[in-house]
Amino acid sequence: MILDKFLNLKGTSIQGYRHLENIGIVFRIESKNQKVICPHCGLESDKLHQNHRHLVKDLPISGQPVYLQVNRRQFKCDNCRKPFSEELDFVASKRTYTKRLAENILEQLKEGDILNISRRNDVTEEEIQRILEDIAEEITETDLSELKRLGIDEIALVKGQKKLLCSFSKFRYGKTNSYSREANTRRVEGNAYGVGKRGVRAN
Repeated sequence: MILDKFLNLKGTSIQGYRHLENIGIVFRIESKNQKVICPHCGLESDKLHQNHRHLVKDLPISGQPVYLQVNRRQFKCDNCRKPFSEELDFVASKRTYTKRLAENILEQLKEGDILNISRRNDVTEEEIQRILEDIAEEITETDLSELKRLGIDEIALVKGQKKLLCSFSKFRYGKTNSYSREANTRRVEGNAYGVGKRGVRAN
């Protein structure tokens, strides 16, 4: 469908949409997959158990806020008999925003603070905090084996106040990939020293 290409969410199908005044555009979408992998035993299942629909916020279109009414289906495995919810590539479990919106907000945070960016994107400050916390949790999982240079910068939680986050950028790949929960000087120095001992130059 043309609408599917317009939204550009691979593996999904748009079932319909509505334009709600003072809210934005709401797309009703579902996964095209007829079978999903059971996380408990690793076998495929096509036995639908329940439908779970909820709203997640996506990138705006032509200045209009966009929401996705997502059906995260619950299946019951024929093999191990356990119920499970399907994984969706474009939105993490228990999150109220798409992954691509989270990435866009992270880019905006390089030039602004949480309060103004939350207003600009019609998301709550708590949601932005959650985005940053999700990224911070990935720090220990980051593969630095091929990293040659490391950039360190700060992001303001609140403009004009000394509440900061520290971002770590892989210059080799040209993008920010992780954040620490707080710009604690000793913690940042310790992380940078640990990276430096592995032959990486910090800038």
